[in-house]
Amino acid sequence: MSMHTSPLDQPGTADAGGMNVYILRSLQALLKLYPNLSVEVFTLDTSSSPSESVQVSEFLPRTLIHNVRVDSAVGAAKEQLPLIVDDFAMAVSRSAVKKPDVVHSHYWLSGMCVLSLREITWKDYSVPWVHTMHTTAAAKDARSGQGEDREPQARYEGEQKICREVTSLVVNTVDEAQQMVRWYGVQKEKVVVIPPGVDTHVFHDVVPSRRAHEGSSSQCFLVFAGRPQPLKGVHILVEALALLPPDISIRCAFIGQGSSEYHRQLVSRAQELGVDECIDFYPSFPPEKLAEFFRQADIVAVPSSSETFGLVALEAQACGAAVLASDVDGLRSAVADGVSGVLVASRTPEAWAFALERMVRSPQRRRLLGHNGVQRARVKTWEHSAEDMLSLYRTLMSLA
Repeated sequence: MSMHTSPLDQPGTADAGGMNVYILRSLQALLKLYPNLSVEVFTLDTSSSPSESVQVSEFLPRTLIHNVRVDSAVGAAKEQLPLIVDDFAMAVSRSAVKKPDVVHSHYWLSGMCVLSLREITWKDYSVPWVHTMHTTAAAKDARSGQGEDREPQARYEGEQKICREVTSLVVNTVDEAQQMVRWYGVQKEKVVVIPPGVDTHVFHDVVPSRRAHEGSSSQCFLVFAGRPQPLKGVHILVEALALLPPDISIRCAFIGQGSSEYHRQLVSRAQELGVDECIDFYPSFPPEKLAEFFRQADIVAVPSSSETFGLVALEAQACGAAVLASDVDGLRSAVADGVSGVLVASRTPEAWAFALERMVRSPQRRRLLGHNGVQRARVKTWEHSAEDMLSLYRTLMSLA
C-alpha cells in the first residue's frame, strides 16, 4: 500500500522521494529472491487525466500496480488526502484481484487505509499487517527548523492508532525503534529493525581521477539531491556558501524538482547573497544519471532536519563521495561519522560553512572518507534487506 505516491514515480518530483526508492528496490529484491511471490501495489491516482487503472512494469515482474481512481481525489493535494482515506480503501477493496497473505503499508496515510480496510473487507479474515512509517509527525516536529510547519494533530492520532493495531512495525534503525517506543508507546516486540540498502550495480565508484577537483584544497564540486523543501535544508547551503572565505571556490549542483515557492525563494536568496553564479539547479534524474553526479562530486551534502535513514547519503558513499550530513536520527546510521563522512552538529549556515571549509581544505581526507564509504556501502544491499523482510513475512504468515 502506497497511497500518496507510486513506487514508479521519479524521486525528487512532487511527493516522491526516498520512500519510492525503498518500495521499488525492496520489491525488486523480494521478487528476485522468491520466484513464487506475486504482488499487488495500490496507489491513489489524483491526476485530472486518468492513467491506466492496472499497470505492469518491466521493473517489477509478477506485480500488478493499481492506480486507483477516486472522484473526490482528483486534483487533491497531499494535505487533503486524510479526508479521502475511506473512499480509497473502498476502491482498493473493489479492485484487488486476490485476498492477500500479508499486507505492507508505507507512510501513515497508507496505514490509515489498512485500518479502514480491516473494517470494510477483512473483518473475518486475519491478515498479517506490516507497516513502515518512513517518517513520523513526532520525529519531524522534534527536529523542525525555521520555515517548517508543524504536523497536524490528525496525523499524530492516526500514527498512534496504526502503532496500536499493526502486527509488525518495520523501522530503519535502532534509533527509530527507540523513538517509536518513546514517542508512540509501541510494544518493543512489535518493532523490527531492517536497514535499507543501496543498489551497488547503479551506485558504485570509479577511479578517483573522475572527481572534479580531486587534489585541490581551494576548489570543490558539491552535490545536493532531494526535494526542494525546508526540511531538506537547501537554504542552509545557500547561506553557508556566502560565508566561505573568498579563496574557496565551490561549484554546486542542486538536483530536485524546482517549481515550488521554496525553490523560487532559494534562487532569489542566492542572487541577494551573490552566490547564484556558483549554483546550477537541475530537475530530478533517474538513478543512473544521479550516480554520475555523485561520482563526479567532491562532496555530497545532506543538511536535512530529519531522516529516518537518508538513502541519498548511502548512495553517495557507494559512489565514493565524501558526505556531509546533519547529525540527526537516521543519518547517524547512514553515515559513519569521521569514517565515511562527517556529521554536522548544528543546522546553521555558520556550522555548515565551517564544515564545508574544512572538507575543501582537506583533499586527502575527502579521498579517505570516499574510500571508506565505498567499503561501507558494499555490505548494505537491498538483497540483505529483502532477506530480512521475507523472513518477517513468513513468520507472520505462519502465526496467522
